[in-house]
Amino acid sequence: MTDGQTQTVEERLRAQRAALADFGLFAFQCNDIDSLLHRACELVFAALDVPLVKVLEHLPDRGEMLIRSGVNWEPGVVGHETFGDNEDSPGGYALRADQPVVSPDLSVEDRFRMPDVLLRHGVKSMVNVIIAGEQAPFGVLEVDAQEPRNFGEDDIAFLRTYANLLAAAIERVRAHDALRRSAREQGVLARELGHRVKNVLGLIRALASLTSAEGRTAEEFRDAFIDRLQALSAAESLVFESSDERVDPLALADEVLAPYRQDDPKKIAIEGASVRLSPRQARMFGLALHELATNAAKHGAIGVAQGTVRLGWYLEQVNGRPQLSMTWQEVDGPEITPPKRRGFGTRLLEDVVAHELKGKAVLLYERRGLHYRLEFPVDEYDDDGLSA
Repeated sequence: MTDGQTQTVEERLRAQRAALADFGLFAFQCNDIDSLLHRACELVFAALDVPLVKVLEHLPDRGEMLIRSGVNWEPGVVGHETFGDNEDSPGGYALRADQPVVSPDLSVEDRFRMPDVLLRHGVKSMVNVIIAGEQAPFGVLEVDAQEPRNFGEDDIAFLRTYANLLAAAIERVRAHDALRRSAREQGVLARELGHRVKNVLGLIRALASLTSAEGRTAEEFRDAFIDRLQALSAAESLVFESSDERVDPLALADEVLAPYRQDDPKKIAIEGASVRLSPRQARMFGLALHELATNAAKHGAIGVAQGTVRLGWYLEQVNGRPQLSMTWQEVDGPEITPPKRRGFGTRLLEDVVAHELKGKAVLLYERRGLHYRLEFPVDEYDDDGLSA
């Protein structure tokens, strides 16, 4: 690979990173779904350098997918053109497959038929990724090129991450609209939701900023950022699934640590008291576990055959308030020494998590392995910004 090619890849990754950050900021401020979708298409168009981008909204009651938004389509297409939601159309096929569908050369594509509107626009290759939803998928994000194109793994990873952010933003706007319609009766809930969404988006922006500050390459930034978003997503998913918007830390630990326990569940022994975490607490608990596991896989006990981890937590009363004490103890790992500088992971574990949870954290580099202790109050009404 030549220097020019390397620079081109690096420039594309930087453009994708900028698109994620720009969209996060725009979504934080936008309360109109059509404006949100249009801006999403514009940023993908710029980041991937493709001529055509669109968002297909699934209309299950009509069995159709509507081109709800897009860029560079001829007049009369956006807001009017529809495809079937079955496997005969590209978007419908992706919806049924429930995974990204990549077509580098549509002249040999036999999984679905090409709609006339795509033929008129000279589409030769495409990628379709699902835009998730709380109850059912919102639809599909599709990028179309007018020549055969081998979309790389970086492009697919970017589109999946972008579609997930778009899905979260759509749910936010939908929830905002629903609450606004009943604002007189639901004022308290509206304030709570607004604060919660700002917390999530603010945390995403902080993760993007702090991750890039570690001196990583654009590709390393993308991988670390996506991993941290996935840990955050695990916590948010459990919040949505819970009837009381509280999260069981055992379920959260199982979800976040699953990749490290799938071959040997005993690699990380988990034991803890029954407790319910607020959304804020669940986010930070999940991020802490992700950072600990990632570090242990690279430098600690998870990365060696004989190494193990003991994760546990218990409740205690401190000054008349319930407090959760969590410990992560690595055993039989490689010899470790304190790092020469405090990277983002260390700052997250020692400073950010403790601050957000109004608690305290200690990270010790012991001879037998890394030891992390986190303590924070778990009052019943300590939720996303509505102080106890």
